[in-house]
Amino acid sequence: MTQRRFEGRSVFITGAGNGIGLATARAFASEGANVAIAEVDQSRGEAAAENIRAAGGNALFVACDAVDEASVRAAIIAACDAYGPIRHAFNNVGAPQGSRIEETTLEQWEWTFRMNLTSTFLAMKHEIPVMRSGGGGTIVNCASNTASVYTAAAPIAYTAAKAAVINLSHHASIELGKDRIRVNSISPGLTATPLVLDNLPPDLQGQVTAAMQVVPRLAKPEEMAGAVLYLSSDEAEMIVGENLEVGGGRLF
Repeated sequence: MTQRRFEGRSVFITGAGNGIGLATARAFASEGANVAIAEVDQSRGEAAAENIRAAGGNALFVACDAVDEASVRAAIIAACDAYGPIRHAFNNVGAPQGSRIEETTLEQWEWTFRMNLTSTFLAMKHEIPVMRSGGGGTIVNCASNTASVYTAAAPIAYTAAKAAVINLSHHASIELGKDRIRVNSISPGLTATPLVLDNLPPDLQGQVTAAMQVVPRLAKPEEMAGAVLYLSSDEAEMIVGENLEVGGGRLF
C-alpha cells in the first residue's frame, strides 16, 4: 500500500520537468502532496504536471526561471495561491559547463555557479518566509557526489558549485532551526537522467559505474526521489544539515 506521508501538503520543486525533479514530483504526488512543477520550459513543465494528474495526483505547472529572482518569487507566489503555503521544497536545478581549470572560461564558470548555486540560493530566499509563516517546513537541495569525489568527467566549476550547495545547506540548517525549517541536501551519483544518458553510451554504463561504485549500474531517478521524500518526511525530523550521498557506494 502506498504511504500518504504528505497528504494535502504543498510541495515546490524546481527543475521538475524531467529526470530527478520529475521523479520526485511524481513520488510526492503519489503520497498525497499538491505539487508545483517549477520549470523554465513551459511545454516540459505542463507535460509533467499533466502526467501526474493523469495518474491521479495533484500538480500544476508554474513558470520559473531559476536564476531570475523576480521569476522565482512569482513562481512561489503562484504555488502558494494554488495550494497554500509551501511545506516542502526540493531545489533541483543544476547543469554543468566547462572542463579542466585552464580550459574553463570565466563565462562558463559564472554560468555554472548561477545555474547550480545561485538558483538554490534564490529558491531558498523566497521559500523560507513562506515556510516560516506556515510554522515550518523542509528544504532539500540537490548537490552531487562529484562535490567530494574526483572524476575527470565532471567539470571543475560544477564540482565547486555543488560543494557550495552542500555548504549553503548546512549553514542554512543552523540559521533556520529556530523556525522549524529543516534543510538538508542529497548528492546523487551517476543517475539515469537525460543529461547522463545523452553522454554515457549504454555499452559503457556498466564499465564506468563498476569502476566508480559498489553497485555497478546507473541509479534510477526514482531512487533519488526516495531519498528526498525521506529527508522531507516527519520520520527524518532529527536529520538536520546533513548531506546524503546516494551514489551506490562510491569506491574513491
